[in-house]
Amino acid sequence: MASAPTPDDVAAACAAAARPLASALAADDGLARRLSEADWPAGVIDEGGQFHRVLVLPGVGAVRMTRTHEAAAHLSDRMAALQILSTTAALPFAVPVPLTEVVGEADGLPAGMAAVVQEYLPGEAHPPHTGEVPVLRELCRTLAGIDTAPLAPYLGPPFAYRGPWTAEKVAAVQSVPSMLAASHGPGVWTDGSPEGPGGAVSADRWAETVATLTTTHTAWTEDPVVPPSLVHGDLAGHNMRWQRSAAEGIGRDGDDGERWHLTGILDWDLAAVWDPALNPAYLALWHGEEKLEGIARDADEALRGRVWLGWMALETIYDASLREGPASEIPPANWPKLLRKVLPRIERAAEALGRWQAEHVPVASTVDGW
Repeated sequence: MASAPTPDDVAAACAAAARPLASALAADDGLARRLSEADWPAGVIDEGGQFHRVLVLPGVGAVRMTRTHEAAAHLSDRMAALQILSTTAALPFAVPVPLTEVVGEADGLPAGMAAVVQEYLPGEAHPPHTGEVPVLRELCRTLAGIDTAPLAPYLGPPFAYRGPWTAEKVAAVQSVPSMLAASHGPGVWTDGSPEGPGGAVSADRWAETVATLTTTHTAWTEDPVVPPSLVHGDLAGHNMRWQRSAAEGIGRDGDDGERWHLTGILDWDLAAVWDPALNPAYLALWHGEEKLEGIARDADEALRGRVWLGWMALETIYDASLREGPASEIPPANWPKLLRKVLPRIERAAEALGRWQAEHVPVASTVDGW
């Protein structure tokens, strides 16, 4: 969602623009003039982020403004991570490096707000459900190969966005079938379940499935089964900046005669050192879940990616459950539609976990039925 900037937005942009970084000035001798002369009221506010609002002025910069005290406290660290990525990782795409210092309340901004001007990265979102698998797989290789040692102090922890799977959260998701049976009738859950008696998402096995998947996600995070590497945390939509050009030869994305080139990646706020299988999982959600096995770097990563997709689907169900009841300010979910989409994904995650355990875990230590 886009809107016009408010006076507070413009004031934050002007405060940040007055504090260009020495490194940015050294790289661009016209930067100080462009920032000082920028027509920030002519920019557009991107309202999509949970933690930030962004004032975008094409050709000049993007002003990131925090929504909360917590986000403000982490903004300098996130900018430091981007500086390190841009100078040490030799990336084949751009990242939105900071052009200015981070400014905050001491600079006249409202309480809880910090702001910084970042480099403007042109491009657009890739059309969903399409994409060249080799390009996406190479992106996964690039991210997995980045040295995270200098980045680690400035990145967020795993589960930073939605939080870990506490006992209360697990119980809430386990109770969803009975909750829906009481409020929507017994057929809602059955209609969303894949066909076949006794499936992992059937009502009688649902609690077991939720417990097994969430326990696995926690275990894989606390005691990694592969060396952790850089995970972006949200490789989708407008966070990925693509530019079109005429297709040459085979491998184009579709029948429109165009090829899409990845030129930049935005919004590294959820970046963490985590299981690299999360990167192909996030990419598959946008470009097509059926592409996961091709995007992943190997078969083992593909299996883990399927399991992580199950976690994301459980999070979707949990979020929808919070919208039930009169206290919610958000309209209830369309449960039949949601369940038809996510329950098969969870069924596939359970099957993938069973296959992964068969390959890696001694038979005596596996959970019955998995």
